[in-house]
Amino acid sequence: MSENGSAQNFDLQNWMRDLPEQIRNIPLIYLAIPGSHDSMTYGITRSSSLAPDAEPILKRLYPLFQGTILRWTITQAIDALQQLLIGIRYFDLRLATKNGTDNFFFTHGVYAGEISQPLQQIKKFIYEHPHEVVVLDFQHFYGFTPEDHQRLIRFILNLFGSKLVPRQSDLNGITLNSLHRLQHQVIIVYRHQSVYSTGEFWVPQMMPSPWPQQDNINGLLNFLKHVKRHPGMGFVHQAVLTPTPAFILFRWVSNLREKCAKPVKTEIYPKLSEFSPGRPIDRDGQTPVNVIIADFVEMDDAIFSKTVIQLNFKLLRNTEFISHSYG
Repeated sequence: MSENGSAQNFDLQNWMRDLPEQIRNIPLIYLAIPGSHDSMTYGITRSSSLAPDAEPILKRLYPLFQGTILRWTITQAIDALQQLLIGIRYFDLRLATKNGTDNFFFTHGVYAGEISQPLQQIKKFIYEHPHEVVVLDFQHFYGFTPEDHQRLIRFILNLFGSKLVPRQSDLNGITLNSLHRLQHQVIIVYRHQSVYSTGEFWVPQMMPSPWPQQDNINGLLNFLKHVKRHPGMGFVHQAVLTPTPAFILFRWVSNLREKCAKPVKTEIYPKLSEFSPGRPIDRDGQTPVNVIIADFVEMDDAIFSKTVIQLNFKLLRNTEFISHSYG
């Protein structure tokens, strides 16, 4: 990848490997990383049943309006491996238990798939792509007991083992190059107090992910520009619209892809090129980016991933910034 690497020419499977050396020595929390929102909702099908996180109104409407509800709960069209192959390196995960089984399931109001296969896809990918680093953000847990948390934590520890990036007090030493030397490739963010039972997972404040809760483009763009982040921590910008029940009611026959994801692609993606990664210092009042997540990340030949990855080359324009901040 050249220093002025064109987004069209990225090898998206290996984009972290191919970044210029100077960028690979910048802390991971100051790079621009594409991620997916509600990453595993591609697993929702017409046979999916309501999950513990379903809103009360869904429980009343689901038998009559299942098709419509499914169209507004699915936010991704391709599976975990396909997302990785187009450059996605952060996964937004919401989990639920299910009566009658000890398995854990991904969820978004209705059950998506059981968690094992997607996580195995991610494991296989990192072993085949030793320079790539993946963030798995376990955002929400529905119907979980303390025992369920401990079972899940053991499962994750057993699955990824030595590939995990341990929790550290200073994140400035974590770079793509340092992680490659250590053969660490998986960051687990675990947003529950059970995280303290292991030193291998990152706590929520190490990578805040504030929810914009906007159903219009102007509100979302204003949020993305002005939300504040802490200098020593990672951060997640959610480039997503959130439909309210009223929003859906007036677009009943449509779906989230057409009425939320496509407007974001048309209106917000071009604006992303105005953002920059790097240390959170005052840049005309605009917050620098780290992870950015979106819905339907495969649209238009993965233009989302390419747009976000391209932002990293802005870091090369200020050599003083690189040598003094991270030297």
